[in-house]
Amino acid sequence: MPEMPEVEQVRKTLTPHIKGKIITNVEIFLDRLIQHPTPEAFIKGLIGKTIEDVGRKGKYLVLKTADNQKLIVHLRMTGALIAQDSDMPAPKYAKIKFTLSDNITMWFTDIRTFGTLYLVTDNDTYIEGYETLGPEPLSAGFNVEYLTPLAAKSRKPIKTFILDQKIIAGLGNIYADECLALAKILPMRLANTLNDAEITELCKDINIVIAQGIKNRGTTFRDYKDGEGNKGDNQNHLLVYSRAGKPCKGCGTTLVQTKIGGRGSVYCPICQK
Repeated sequence: MPEMPEVEQVRKTLTPHIKGKIITNVEIFLDRLIQHPTPEAFIKGLIGKTIEDVGRKGKYLVLKTADNQKLIVHLRMTGALIAQDSDMPAPKYAKIKFTLSDNITMWFTDIRTFGTLYLVTDNDTYIEGYETLGPEPLSAGFNVEYLTPLAAKSRKPIKTFILDQKIIAGLGNIYADECLALAKILPMRLANTLNDAEITELCKDINIVIAQGIKNRGTTFRDYKDGEGNKGDNQNHLLVYSRAGKPCKGCGTTLVQTKIGGRGSVYCPICQK
């Protein structure tokens, strides 16, 4: 699933192609991707609107299409938004076509079709997961003072704790493993067993790992592509994720894979405490 760095890269690469463009037509090839309103109202509400800005909140893309209207897109596992010249052929797995002014087409593609789109006017619907997002890494609200009391009250494994989008918006499985590896904390440690120094280190390393992911244009193993259809490079810089059975880059010990909260988790049994 695209995480904060991937969605930020999509936002950055889409913006120069679609910002300021008028939506002249919308074609939906799989109705169930539209969660609000009806597909017919979705199309009617967008045609003639200008994409005024391209924003992001956690793992959600937020396209402002009027003073009181926004198009919210959750890519989920394999969704992608891609902008290209209108005379180019449709990309594979195209599910929604947004025809824009100046010979630009924006496609929503999705292999597994778990993505969701919402056209919201004056906050007329409650989007589960979107409304309750916590602060995201690299923001002023994400700091030691915020995280310490929440961790102290939690008996969840620290990996499960930091994956909770109500606690930290934007972290997913890849970056959670990487943050804990850099902070040298075992992913199965209970959150309330971390001391102040460990929480401080974890906060710092979450910001480092997310910033690295953004700098490297996201992580691509299979399906992720940015707004121009390009792959990321961060997969070439990972410490532990997808490296089970390989040597730890710190000490050379074989990395171990286990499951925590139903998620595959890779860690070093020596470096991480």
